[in-house]
Amino acid sequence: MKDILDEYYKLNDEALKKHWDQDVFSFDANVLLNLYRYTPKTRNAFFNLLEKIKDRIWISYQAAFEYQKNRLIVINAQKEAYKDVRDTLDKKKGEIEAKLNSFKKHPYLQTSELKMQIESAFKSIEKDLDKLEENHPDYMSEDPIWERLTKLLDGKVGENFSKETSEKVYREGKKRYEENIPPGYMDFKSKKGEGDQSLFGDLLVWKQIIEKAKTIESSIILITDDLKEDWWYKFKGKTISPRPELIKEFKDDTGKRISIYQADVFLELANKNLKQNTDSDAIQEMRKVRLADEQEIDKERKLMEMFLEDSGDENFRENAKQMVPNKETLFEKAIRTSSENGQDKM
Repeated sequence: MKDILDEYYKLNDEALKKHWDQDVFSFDANVLLNLYRYTPKTRNAFFNLLEKIKDRIWISYQAAFEYQKNRLIVINAQKEAYKDVRDTLDKKKGEIEAKLNSFKKHPYLQTSELKMQIESAFKSIEKDLDKLEENHPDYMSEDPIWERLTKLLDGKVGENFSKETSEKVYREGKKRYEENIPPGYMDFKSKKGEGDQSLFGDLLVWKQIIEKAKTIESSIILITDDLKEDWWYKFKGKTISPRPELIKEFKDDTGKRISIYQADVFLELANKNLKQNTDSDAIQEMRKVRLADEQEIDKERKLMEMFLEDSGDENFRENAKQMVPNKETLFEKAIRTSSENGQDKM
């Protein structure tokens, strides 16, 4: 059975090591954009690994395009986080003060004293927040991450598809999305008004990777931080593997086996297979970023399940999955809203 349905099986250690010794490493845009979310120490650990494998790096045109398109939006979203925190603090402070005011006639609660303590605590937090914002790098003016990636990826970006090929992918994409064939169909609702290149961005990345694999002797190791179920096979909230359909399609089209990893797993396996020495703290930080994003998606879905179950829906789990297939993380939402606001001002 394994010979016929090998897309459902993991590679053994020997086969895995062979792939890591010779395959080309390809990174999705979200992996490059996430570099702005890591501490300098973790970011440098990632760059150290990229430097080690730089002769075997190739990224699709679509991934490079999406990185360039969203780079300033991501930088701005990181800066806007300070304002979001301030707004949250102001809201919570107002809620606490309003609650304390309701106890003015309480015989033992010294509300005035408590309000002074709370005011002092919030001022201390705001002062620390001001200092953090002041020390935040101004990547709008000077972006060493962009410069380092530009140098590292020089000559390593694939060509864009021709207009005719792109339009063929778009036509295929419409049919695939209707039939929930991965990847990309979970972007349909959130990106359907953004144009075909954005709507079918994941599919373009996928098709360009397949075309690249046809031109080389080895295969591809794809690193993506896309968390949606049109990339990953999930069962009861646990990620099992890349979607078997993707592994099969890649093999059918190229005769080769593709490996797909999330960034933290990639660094972990690089320590084992490339004798890299990435610090475990860096790997854990990247994992925490990913898990935090996954928890946002799972939380939204569980809330929808509860609502549907209370409404008497017998298929509440499956329907919740369909109703919240493209739930954005806070990070993705910040990118989208910043992009929309920029378009509104044009």
